[in-house]
Amino acid sequence: MSTPSDRLRHNILFESVDDATYKSIRQKLTDRHFTAQEIIVEDDSDGEELFLLAEGRVKILKRTKSGEENTLALLHPGDFFGELELVDGRPRSARVVAMDDCTVFVLLKSDFEHLLHRSHPFAIRLMEVLSIRLRASNNHFISELERNAQRSSAELGKLEQLIEASKVLNSTLDLDKLLNIILETALKIVNGDRGTVYLIDDSNKELWSKVLKGDELIRIELPMGKGIAGYVAVTGDTLNIVDAYLDPRFNPEVDRKTGYRTKTILCMPMNNKDGKIIGVFQLLNKRNGAFTQDDESFIAALSVHAAIAIENARLYEQEKALIRMREEVRLAAKIQLDLLPKSFPKIPGYEIAGASIPARMVGGDYFDFIPMNGDRIAICLGDVSGKGLPASLLMANVQATLRGQSLLDGSAKECIARSNKLLYYSTDAERFVTVFYGILDTTNHRMQFCNAGHDHPMLFSGVKKLLRLDTGGIVLGVIEAFPFEERTISLQTGDVLVIFSDGVCEAMNSREEQFGEKRLIAIVEKHRRASATQLIEKIVEAVKKHSGSHPQWDDMTLVVVKRATS
Repeated sequence: MSTPSDRLRHNILFESVDDATYKSIRQKLTDRHFTAQEIIVEDDSDGEELFLLAEGRVKILKRTKSGEENTLALLHPGDFFGELELVDGRPRSARVVAMDDCTVFVLLKSDFEHLLHRSHPFAIRLMEVLSIRLRASNNHFISELERNAQRSSAELGKLEQLIEASKVLNSTLDLDKLLNIILETALKIVNGDRGTVYLIDDSNKELWSKVLKGDELIRIELPMGKGIAGYVAVTGDTLNIVDAYLDPRFNPEVDRKTGYRTKTILCMPMNNKDGKIIGVFQLLNKRNGAFTQDDESFIAALSVHAAIAIENARLYEQEKALIRMREEVRLAAKIQLDLLPKSFPKIPGYEIAGASIPARMVGGDYFDFIPMNGDRIAICLGDVSGKGLPASLLMANVQATLRGQSLLDGSAKECIARSNKLLYYSTDAERFVTVFYGILDTTNHRMQFCNAGHDHPMLFSGVKKLLRLDTGGIVLGVIEAFPFEERTISLQTGDVLVIFSDGVCEAMNSREEQFGEKRLIAIVEKHRRASATQLIEKIVEAVKKHSGSHPQWDDMTLVVVKRATS
């Protein structure tokens, strides 16, 4: 069995050297041993030795400025390294690392130079090997240039495709059309046959898409976690499947129904700019083999543009829905305004006025003046729980209920009791209404009233005499049958009755101080000689001045009844 020393004679540098010269060289060589992954020569170090590889392999590495380490050469037993530094006297130009346990023989620079000058065959052989290495290096360099050019051309082509794809994706804000464009773009990029683009419905924990069935778009749904697309939606993994029928997650039932044969599958998550999975690409049957790493990279890049386009389409749909809703609310506000009295009752000896200022475009407060038999009129003010459109719908129901019951010509408590029962059956437990309902007899100047959980109206009578109208019972719509009570009061000349919703006294300023009943009483006492309409204006003006820039949080509604002095 040959030893490293025996193999040294067959080093490529000694092929042309005679035995006598070799023997003289051999005496000057020293052997060294290196373990696998050990550094033999460090880059940019001083070069004073020639290394003759007798056993094991080494690799020559060069690190670029960007930090990437490239392999320049792989040397086997019988080769050598370190010669350039001995020839030109410059530092080492690369790192040499043992790939295996290695044995090398080292020739010092002085002995190398002596041999180079004394042995013409050695010098010629060195030049031949260096020439071969230079040619190999040139060929490798040219090949790398060609490969880089091809890669650059391919990357440029992909970039152009991606730019074109982003233009196409921004060509529509129709979500159904956009999903089809995204799918067609993805299939064109990867040369796929068909596929599906799913979006995630977080609220229902499912994937959905739309597919053409004849001329009609049909919505298809898939539970999260089910099948290949469902798995990708949950995990965010990329699945590049070479044979669909060998993957247990694949359901061949669709193929059996359609006659289509699924072979290869590329299924990838669609991520938005924040990294959230909003959908899944499922592409089938690449026409020229299996899907590649480049295909995956391209779909990942397309995913960002697709997600932005989808987000824009969704925002557009939301904006359209918001515009429709605003128009509906505007119409609802007009309808609600039409439901309120358009004019105030003209009754000799009385001034009656009302106003309602919703916190939003529509509100849940309500007031009404309902003519009854004889010289009587029902005066109502209600406050529905909540705000906005739901409250306004319930308010309309309350108004219709009270008007219907008022036509039956019952007493105040009978009207409220019947209305309460009707509302109990027509509203849910979370909805209720506070109502003040009074029947004014303008001949006898008496008012019979029932207060169903409403803020107690204020009757200002005489000099600084204040009566609160609190008789009645609980709010409407909570208990089916409740024994409501009623009371009758007399109205004297100069009396002022102020009925109001809680939005008046609970109006706040920036310091979170409520307007309060004391301020309301002070305003009424100060302006009680004003007309009913003017008094409402003074109250509203005072509330707004108190609130300042603080937003109005609740509806404000007022009714003022004055018995004239003449």
